[in-house]
Amino acid sequence: MCYFLIFFRKQAEIRSDSTSMGDNNTSPPRGTEHIATDDSFTTKPYRGLRNTGNTCFLNATIQCLGAIDKVSQMYSPTRESTKTQHRLRDCVKELQRLGTAYVPTHLIQQIPDLIRYKIGDPADAHELLIALINDVSEHVSQLFQGQMTSTIKCSRCNSTTSRTDTTQDISVHIEEDASLSLVERLHDFFHPETLEGTNAYWCDTCQKTCWVTKTLLYTRTPTILIVHLKRLILGKKIQQHVHFESILNLEPFMRPNYPPVPEMELISIISHQGTKDNGIQQ
Repeated sequence: MCYFLIFFRKQAEIRSDSTSMGDNNTSPPRGTEHIATDDSFTTKPYRGLRNTGNTCFLNATIQCLGAIDKVSQMYSPTRESTKTQHRLRDCVKELQRLGTAYVPTHLIQQIPDLIRYKIGDPADAHELLIALINDVSEHVSQLFQGQMTSTIKCSRCNSTTSRTDTTQDISVHIEEDASLSLVERLHDFFHPETLEGTNAYWCDTCQKTCWVTKTLLYTRTPTILIVHLKRLILGKKIQQHVHFESILNLEPFMRPNYPPVPEMELISIISHQGTKDNGIQQ
């Protein structure tokens, strides 16, 4: 659980006429799920969340999701909602009330249904985050979904094959001796990769194993981008600092001939502080 999670959102989602969370009283159409279109930061103060024995991973996840207005401004549950979404929404709404720190009891009780977890034990915020995203309605989970296309080019016949998959985040390994910024690490992530030797690829055109070039690029960027910095290598936590700006440009990582994409703006982070065996997630 040694990691750093960075949340970005498309700048085009920001509007100057934003409203505070919970202030929109318009009712959604019956039988449908409605999500507010504003994705700006809320102006209302938040209550805190109380750690009830190693629940910092859950608290940090809730606070980051609560910073996304399309999550926090969901209307009352409908037939398309899930139990997870219902409880997440109720928890975020509780944070908008005045009072002392809140204990998200119902979500704590549900964690074992989402990930392998025993009440009272520490757990991984990234694992829980992905489980939560996968267990809410499609209207909400689509906020985090992008599409990447993997293209394989044969070195012998130059034929290409492509495959497009839905993505929910970008996971980047952190090397101990590399002082690279986030943008530089993303350039490495998307840099064409040569597959040869034991990793060589079977070419249907050549009817033999050939070395190939594999390229991974976005064809559609998500509304909310999650970048996962993996800091654990061979049982050791890597403490290397990774510099990143509040604005991220994904244009260099788009497949050619696709429409330009808006820049992404930093909205929140989750950081694991401590060693691989002990620490806090905040």
